[in-house]
Amino acid sequence: MAIRAIAAASLAKGASDIRNPASCDDALAALAVIRGLGAEVEIASDQWRIAGGGEPRGTVLDCGESGLAMRLFTAIAGLRDEQVVLTGHGSLASRPMGMIEGPLRKLGARVETTQGFLPVRIQGPIRSGRITVDGSMGSQLVSGLLFALPLCEGDSEVTVENPRSGPYLDLSVEVLGRFGIEIRRNRSPWGFEIPGGQAYRPESYEVEGDWSGASFLLAAGAMAGKVEVSGLRLDSGQADRMMIEALRMAGARVHEGEGKVLVERDQLRGFEIDVTDAPDLFPPLASLACSCQGETVLHGLGRLRHKESDRGAALAMELGRMGARVEPCGDALCIQGGPLQGADVGSHDDHRIAMACAVAALVAKNETRILGGECVSKSYPGFFDDLARLGGEIS
Repeated sequence: MAIRAIAAASLAKGASDIRNPASCDDALAALAVIRGLGAEVEIASDQWRIAGGGEPRGTVLDCGESGLAMRLFTAIAGLRDEQVVLTGHGSLASRPMGMIEGPLRKLGARVETTQGFLPVRIQGPIRSGRITVDGSMGSQLVSGLLFALPLCEGDSEVTVENPRSGPYLDLSVEVLGRFGIEIRRNRSPWGFEIPGGQAYRPESYEVEGDWSGASFLLAAGAMAGKVEVSGLRLDSGQADRMMIEALRMAGARVHEGEGKVLVERDQLRGFEIDVTDAPDLFPPLASLACSCQGETVLHGLGRLRHKESDRGAALAMELGRMGARVEPCGDALCIQGGPLQGADVGSHDDHRIAMACAVAALVAKNETRILGGECVSKSYPGFFDDLARLGGEIS
């Protein structure tokens, strides 16, 4: 939500205030990108002020390790008539980008990747039009088109085939509406009508709490004691709000009210759930499943292969080192609950794998060492501090 708000603010002429910002690596990378695109940024502890409409300062934009920033700002950079190079580092260098070429070329841009990977070179300007996009690899490019096409002269229509992560498109439409951009749904379940010639307006925008990061803490409460997490929108459109449903299916005690969620340990049992539209829940749910009696089945495994790591394989390997029985079964991950043993595990340079291992370590016998755990700064820099505040022994 923070990255979407940053992008929208950069496209508005005037100053926007982003309150309750996420000072994680991905959001900071997005700030660096919009500076290159001409925005002015003032950072305070609880608020960022972004003034859009400035002149571009550079033609090379570093998206860090953020896949969302890469795909979102590639489309936005396509509004310019000079070539822009988007690059990144770490796990982003191994994530596929070839899917962005076809749709942007159909809209008039000159775009090429490096054999399907970074860096990406794009030269616009893109033009309005009717386009069909394959959504099987995720929603991020579609979100980029929803941000860029309102600034083109004519009207556009985007149809998404094989949609995945549909709730994330709804989040983009929600943020765009706050900044004055109209996106209409058409007859297709995942079709969008986008009037052209629109203008972004400055906005004071408060970033809602992150259900993805909170899910690890909620899993920890269900497995190891009691946790109350505040600052979450209970009516949120975030896909990872599904964590509440999963916790209840597993038998945890869950109480919701006034922006807070309380989770307490109880007799946990195996459960079956489809998290195709919420793939970031696989890691916390895999850890939770280790504490459940019987088998847990998490459907949607195919969504994990092209994240910061091959998350299905990484979870099977690292939780397996701790004694868990985790293996693929078709397009699902099957996990047999049972006791865990502390071990040396690797993060695979993936923030969610590191957090999943840390949560599992809370109920493991003896000490667990997580190699490369500093990668949690990508999305949740304070994760280990918060885990320590809850009583986890962290060193």
